[in-house]
Amino acid sequence: MPNDNLVVIAAMARKGGSGKTTLSRALISAAVAAGRRVLLIDTDSTGVLGTWHKRAEAAGLGSPLLRSATVESVGAVDRRIEQVYAADSADFIFIDTAGVGAEWSDGIAVLADHIVTPVMLSTSDLDVGAQTADWFEKLRARVDDPDSLPRHHVVLNMVDPKTTRADATLIEAAIARFPVVETVMMRRNVYKEMDEKGLLHAVALQKQADPNPLMRPHVRHVVEALEEATDILNNILAA
Repeated sequence: MPNDNLVVIAAMARKGGSGKTTLSRALISAAVAAGRRVLLIDTDSTGVLGTWHKRAEAAGLGSPLLRSATVESVGAVDRRIEQVYAADSADFIFIDTAGVGAEWSDGIAVLADHIVTPVMLSTSDLDVGAQTADWFEKLRARVDDPDSLPRHHVVLNMVDPKTTRADATLIEAAIARFPVVETVMMRRNVYKEMDEKGLLHAVALQKQADPNPLMRPHVRHVVEALEEATDILNNILAA
């Protein structure tokens, strides 16, 4: 039977280097750790997210619950979503995009249930984030049914654990400017390890099973990152 509970989340940002793919990996990790079936669709010509999945599988740090596909057109994305929906073969579809501004951005947005944009804490990055938010608002005027559009969420990204006064001011500005998710994404070395190795919960289990006892205290850092990603995903879904 078709899966009426299928959720499609698209990561979109005007600027490269904003942490869009890292955010996608973290949210995918959270969904898989919760036992959800996930299809990741990589529409970025660099294929970074699809390559990460292959690297994770090769290292034994993937999951049977996670599959990936690379597509090159909005029509192909639409067909893949319809196939997954009809076959009930996934609970989540995560779409990593090349960035807002491509001709197919409007089409991807219409197919999603949620759009997620990471924004780093700097004045310049907030301005770039505003470009993405402005694009989404203008999209409402270009579609027949604006109420059918997905929810837009902004995740503050690479936030330092020790927040400075300047950071606090930027956070206040972001909250006033964007639909900011309550949980921020901290600056963590674990996310670099996730990029290198694979899914967060798989990395945690690997460290836990390491015969070197010095590795086991590092499990806590991975678990904290996974909890953070889970909170962000839950906030998105709750909205």
